[in-house]
Amino acid sequence: MKNYALVLAAGKGTRMKSDIPKVAFPILRKPMIEYIVENIEKSSVEEIYLVLGYKREVVEGIVKDRAKYVYQEEQLGTGHAAMMAAPVLSKLDGNTFIMPGDVPLIWYKSIDRMFAVHEDNGNDFTIVTAHYDDPEGYGRIVRNEQGVIQRIVEEKDANDFEKEIKEVNTGIYIVNNKKFFSLLKNLNNNNAKGEYYITDMVELMKKDYKIGSYMIKNNSLAMGVNDLYAISKAEKYLREYINKDHMLNGVSMINPETITIGHNVIIEPGVTINPNTTITGETVIKAGAIVGPNTEIHNSRIDSHVVVRHSLVYDSIVREGTTVGPFAHLRDHADIGTHNRIGNFVEVKKSSTGHNTKASHLAYIGDSVVGESVNFGCGSVTVNYDGKLKHKTEIGDNVFIGCNTNLIAPIKIGDNVFIAAGSTVTKDIPNNGFAIARSRQVTKEDYSKYLIKPKENKE
Repeated sequence: MKNYALVLAAGKGTRMKSDIPKVAFPILRKPMIEYIVENIEKSSVEEIYLVLGYKREVVEGIVKDRAKYVYQEEQLGTGHAAMMAAPVLSKLDGNTFIMPGDVPLIWYKSIDRMFAVHEDNGNDFTIVTAHYDDPEGYGRIVRNEQGVIQRIVEEKDANDFEKEIKEVNTGIYIVNNKKFFSLLKNLNNNNAKGEYYITDMVELMKKDYKIGSYMIKNNSLAMGVNDLYAISKAEKYLREYINKDHMLNGVSMINPETITIGHNVIIEPGVTINPNTTITGETVIKAGAIVGPNTEIHNSRIDSHVVVRHSLVYDSIVREGTTVGPFAHLRDHADIGTHNRIGNFVEVKKSSTGHNTKASHLAYIGDSVVGESVNFGCGSVTVNYDGKLKHKTEIGDNVFIGCNTNLIAPIKIGDNVFIAAGSTVTKDIPNNGFAIARSRQVTKEDYSKYLIKPKENKE
């Protein structure tokens, strides 16, 4: 039989105080729903269904064709959300994993264990539970003397005895499709909120069908995220899990509690990460690299034996043996060649550089193709914007660009060129050329007295 997943992701999430749908809210720079979909994809589930409502186009834009969609125009409870999928899932042989869309820490191995328990015990309805020393706010699992689940009671409806129960409902279930979804139509909304709840399915199924449970050992994996404080807690747990895996795999982290690594980041053994560093997105860091301190890298590739300190690297590549920083900024598909030096307060945007090129301090390289062994002097700028359009600068190999040089794009600089400091270059320079483009200095002797008042001699 096939396994399916149904993620209830229609809610607005008013406690987030944001217009973003709750399931699209970012955790470590990645939408919450992506963590869920990725783990379900790694599990034995073969098809994923999402129940969407509020700003559904936002969630569809994130997940795209990785799931099928059903819609809940009016949010009337978890049971009502499941009803929206019943016309499809009730016709499919197999079991469905049902979960809220605000449980981003769910783990694929736990999902497979839940399916295994469900099938091995012959359950029709498996309720995933957890044990909390302080269960305030959770629905309690009420069992009979034989340990069989009788009902799930919400805290507001629980009596004093039931409030002392430590086993709680996580909102995660595995169900037999034909039996569960065919009975959903019998749910009622006779409650204070006038909503339909999956928890009420216990009463409908316990007589004729087998109800079982699976107690999750790590409570954080079933943690619901409903507000910004919960986001911070989820990030803390994720940071700990991710950093631990990398360190056990041979990544050295100095003060790991200050280091944030995204869920999809790949780091090879032998990398060193220094304090206050954030690495997110589809970033890959190769063996021997040193990253940080005080560095942020997103959607980038850092090759072997690269050093990046006190810098920002977004959507870029830094090739082997290059040093970046301190206080450098690489962005918009910068491609930095091997054994480069990108130094203090240098920005590289949408440009590539060849082997052994250096911009050691206070330079801007934008919309440029730069060759090998090029030296950018302090204050050098590729002037790529004319007020309306961006233009390209092309620089050949073995070029020396003097301090405070402006290259006005579009422009081509050939190989083996020397450009004198202080030049503003507006025309192409051929191979082996020497260019000096600055006004001739004029000195008027004894003239400053007309411009600067001499200091009085107080002696």
